[in-house]
Amino acid sequence: MAVKKEKSILDAPRIPKELDQLTVSDYEMQDKQVFENGRFTQDKIANQTADKVIFDRIVFDNVVFDEIALERAELTDVVFNRCDLSNVNFRDSILHRVEFNHCKMLGFDLSSSTIRNVKFDECYGQYSVYRFTDMKYVSVKRSNFDKADFYEAAFSKVEITETGIDQAQFSGAKLSGMNLSTCEFQSIGVTLEGLQGCIVSSDQVRGFAYLLGVVVND
Repeated sequence: MAVKKEKSILDAPRIPKELDQLTVSDYEMQDKQVFENGRFTQDKIANQTADKVIFDRIVFDNVVFDEIALERAELTDVVFNRCDLSNVNFRDSILHRVEFNHCKMLGFDLSSSTIRNVKFDECYGQYSVYRFTDMKYVSVKRSNFDKADFYEAAFSKVEITETGIDQAQFSGAKLSGMNLSTCEFQSIGVTLEGLQGCIVSSDQVRGFAYLLGVVVND
């Protein structure tokens, strides 16, 4: 009997079969510049600062982003494969149908952004920042988000599975309906109110005893 494949909660990026080869390594990005229907491959994008840049139907393969600040960017139907996005600043941006696959994202900043249908798969997102970010239809799988900052993030239809979130900050965020039972952590920053309705494993419950003022005697 055939096993029915579980449907993803996300809408995948809509990428055309044919893409133009693009490069930005030789010139400076401009405010409100538009990149569309293209692929960046084994490129290095460095020392770029611009506002409201638009990426539409774009694939980044093995691209290194160095000293990049693209606040209020708009990314629609975009895929990042094996990219280094460490310390990239995408604050106040809009992401829709975006995938991050096997990416290094240490200190990646998406604070105060709106993200919809976004996937993080096998990414290194330690110290990444999502403060006040509105997240809906988001999947984080097989990744490391230790010490990531989700302070007062808004979660709806968000999955975080098989992911390290040790010392991640969730204060001010409501985790109701989220299943963290497959995640690895010793402690996370969260309020008792924010934790209500969250699904955790029996082993993880012990780590939240401090919220109740309970001392667990082994």
